[in-house]
This record gives sequence, structure tokens and C-alpha cells, in this order.
Amino acid sequence: MRSAMRVLALTAIGAAAFVPAAHAQDMDSVTFNGTTLWVGGGFQYLTLPDIKFTAKGKADDVISGGRVDFHQKNSDFSEYGGGGGGGIETTLGNWGGWRVTGGVKGFFTSLEDSDNKGCQASNGNSCLFFDQSGVLLGISNQFRSKTDRDVDYWGGQLEFKFGGGQPVQTKPNFYRNDYLIAGADIRGIDQDIKIVNHADNLPIDAPFFTYRETLDTTYYGGYIGFGGEYSFGFIPGVKNVGGLYDRLGLRTFINVKGGLYSAQTDYDGHTHVELIDYNSRLSRSNEELAFIGTVSLETRKQIGPRTSLSLWTDYEYISSVPELHYSNKFNQTASIGEDDAFATRTMLRLNIGLGSQQLYQEPLK
Repeated sequence: MRSAMRVLALTAIGAAAFVPAAHAQDMDSVTFNGTTLWVGGGFQYLTLPDIKFTAKGKADDVISGGRVDFHQKNSDFSEYGGGGGGGIETTLGNWGGWRVTGGVKGFFTSLEDSDNKGCQASNGNSCLFFDQSGVLLGISNQFRSKTDRDVDYWGGQLEFKFGGGQPVQTKPNFYRNDYLIAGADIRGIDQDIKIVNHADNLPIDAPFFTYRETLDTTYYGGYIGFGGEYSFGFIPGVKNVGGLYDRLGLRTFINVKGGLYSAQTDYDGHTHVELIDYNSRLSRSNEELAFIGTVSLETRKQIGPRTSLSLWTDYEYISSVPELHYSNKFNQTASIGEDDAFATRTMLRLNIGLGSQQLYQEPLK
């Protein structure tokens, strides 16, 4: 909820700032004569590092101060979830020969994952439980654990586009670069994790321990890029001779962005042992430099003089997401490492032209 409010607040502030402008040119959608507002919904795919909390190893070695060689994979995360977004873009005038637009946009998505994991002692290796502070909680011949992970992925951007010359409505044979991009970005990946463990050596079938974790990463940064329209006109029989896209009245656009970010991570872990009312807590913070690269593809269909529908997909690479290294020996606390991640987000967007004039010039070619 906290991250959703951030996105809504950023979008509302940006909308209030940009709505008063009278005439816009949304160079991304090739729109004219009217501020562009869009809303959309769809699905999100996201990969995140595995959770490796419980362990398996030789109990005698651990008791004598040794290190566990093997952590179990309690959860892997490559999941789909739902989400939505919105934005507004308007003209800022002519700056030194550049046609400049400014806009604000945001998105919010939510994903869930649940995994079950078992452990069976074998070859002299026992099932071991450390908490996040390096306390050995138990040794068992067999256990089962359930891991739930809820993830919110959200973001908000303030973006400017710089176009040269007059807008072009004619489709290119392959690609036409229409504008350059510069923007500021805040986004976050907020994770809530819960692991419930049952051990077979308890007198009752009750949880042995419950581990809860929050792992929130906020990215602050900026990006640059370029964008324009592409088509398959270089392929014989596609352009101007009844190609499928032409018959359906579809146009296709692309933009490419990359930027550097400060990735600030806050971790809080809490372990509770049910039987003896044991509680432990650990908090850590970390900051890394991250690169985020995005390729966005849009297929747009005009449905009226001031409205259109777009199928919009973002493909994202994130160079730094947090990966927890959990304790595997006495008095060794959990630490924050890093790994990379991939995300893709697809939305069906409704684009609406505000103001008294039509959004699109006629005819679209």
C-alpha cells in the first residue's frame, strides 16, 4: 500500500503540473492538438533471486564451529501477476529548435509465489535451522517448510521528449527516429516473505519456527534514450499492397532507454520459535549502483478522432536486485548481496485526447 501511494502521489502531482497546457504532441503515439491521457491494465512477469534459508549438513561439524556447505532452495521466483498504470503528456513548446513534450507516468503490479520444500537426513547430513542472526535453532532428521513471497513492483517517471522538425505521419520502410528521451525515475521492488517450518521430532504437529522478512529496494535515478516508428515495409508485399498491419489499421512504435540508479535496500528479518517463545530480529541496509535498460514496443489502433488503443510491452533488465545470504554457521549473520533480474510488463492502454481539438490528424497513412 505504501508503494502504491507513492506512485499515485507522483502521478497526481505530475498531472496537475501538465494539464493546463493547451496543445500537446505526444511524439510516442504521434498525436496532435490535445493533451494525451492514458490508462491501462495487464500483467507483469518478474524474476528474482532464490531464497535459500534452511540448510543440510553434518551436525558435528557445525557444532564445532564449521560451516554448512549446502543451503536448500526454499523458493525460486519467476512469476506473473496483474497490474495497471497511467500517465499524461503535454507540449512544453519549442526549445532551441526542439519540439519538447513533458509527461509523468506510473505503474503498480503485484505478484505472489508459494513453494513447499522438504528435507530428509542422509549420508550423515542432517537438516539444520539457523536464524538470521547465526543461532542454530535445531537439528532434525526430517522437516517440511512452506515459503510465501508477495512482491510489489512499482514505479513513476518524469519524462521529456525532444523531437526535431515537424511530426511525420507516413510509415517508414523500416525505422524512423522521431525523438530523444531524458527522464527521472523512482521505482521499487518490495518483498514480504514468510517461511513456516515443521520438524518431525516435535511432540505435536505444530510449526517449529516462523520466519518473516521484509526486503524493500528503492531505485532513484535518471535515463536517456530514443524512440520512433518502425514497420515491416522493407518486406515485399507488406507496405501499401494490402499487408496485414495496413488492413487492420495498426501502427508500431519503439523506444529504447537506459540509465543509472542508486539501489537502496532495507532488510528486516524476524524469527519466532513457537515451542519456547524464542524471538530474534535483525535489520540491515545496503546501497548499490544499478543499471536499468528498457525496450518498449507499442502496437496502436486508432478507434476515433481523439481515442486509440495500444498494446504496450516493456522489456526490462535490472543489473542489481538484493539477494540475501543467510547464516550457515554459528554467529554469522545474514548479509545483503546482489544479483540481476529480468521483467516484462504488457498493458492494454486506452489513449484519450483532452481539449477541444482532435487527437489525431487524418488520414493515418
